[in-house]
Amino acid sequence: MAEDGSASSDDSFGEQVILERRVRDLPFVIAGDASIFYTNNAALSRNYKIEDTFVVGSAGISWTPRINPQLEAQLSGHASIFRYNSTSVLDFENLGVGAALFWTPEHCHNVSFFARYDLIELLDRHSDEILQDHEFTFGAQKIFPVGKTDSFTLGVIASAGIAIPASEQRQQLAIYGSYRWQLTKNLDAEASYRLAGYYYNHADRTDANQIVAANLRYHVSRCADLNAFVSFGNNRSDHGRFDYNAVTTGGGISLTFRF
Repeated sequence: MAEDGSASSDDSFGEQVILERRVRDLPFVIAGDASIFYTNNAALSRNYKIEDTFVVGSAGISWTPRINPQLEAQLSGHASIFRYNSTSVLDFENLGVGAALFWTPEHCHNVSFFARYDLIELLDRHSDEILQDHEFTFGAQKIFPVGKTDSFTLGVIASAGIAIPASEQRQQLAIYGSYRWQLTKNLDAEASYRLAGYYYNHADRTDANQIVAANLRYHVSRCADLNAFVSFGNNRSDHGRFDYNAVTTGGGISLTFRF
């Protein structure tokens, strides 16, 4: 999903992404994508909404070895670039590395638990640092099969960060759910909802954030997908200047190689 370019917003850490089901058959993944999006509120502002389009290019690599039948580890790295058409002041790059453990214990009704550490850096268009964040995330999720091809996923996340500048340091509690339809052999769709609370350490601020999203994906080949996406974000804060609504829509192409 798209991230907006405001480093002080509630999407600046990339929280618009609900965890997807991971493919577990091959441990090495190299992926890249290019997308174009439209948003009616580029700066996530309450009163001064700016409509704009922006392009996103990203690349990532991960290694997910299986330690035993119930436990997997993961090492990953990624880089993304965001460029706006009209509001170039919001242009930024996102760099990150992470490590994670995924545990699916026996006799636990197929509930999976995960723990993750991520180091994230946001840079402006001149490569000056906007934000550095050390993020520690813990959570659990369960996938409920529906029929032969569809599935429903329900999960919960808790995270804490150490951020520079300190005004962006916060904790998060979130629940999410998504439903995935396999429409044809090559076409699938997903609808998702996420409700999160953010608790800022140094700003005496608490936010409630909701995201509703839908995604349509066409599998051109084993390695290439075409995607169409739309989302609605709503943020309510005890500091009213951080209240906003935003609609984002767009699409693009992604390449994924597994080995």
